Amino acid sequence: MKKIVILLFVASTLFTFSCNKYCKCKHYVDGKLDKEYKGEFIKEIGNCADYGEKKEIEGILYETKCK
Repeated sequence: MKKIVILLFVASTLFTFSCNKYCKCKHYVDGKLDKEYKGEFIKEIGNCADYGEKKEIEGILYETKCK
């Protein structure tokens, strides 16, 4: 019985890790790709597009697009 419980626990843990989805993001400055941006992966809660954002600081447009 203990072996079955342990086996079920291990299987559920592996299933949890395999279901994690990630989004890849790119950063743009005034419409040009920022090559210094690391393109971090963000854990997806909803749609990846929900993580995108736009900011305008001193007339310069900063934009993050995620897929």
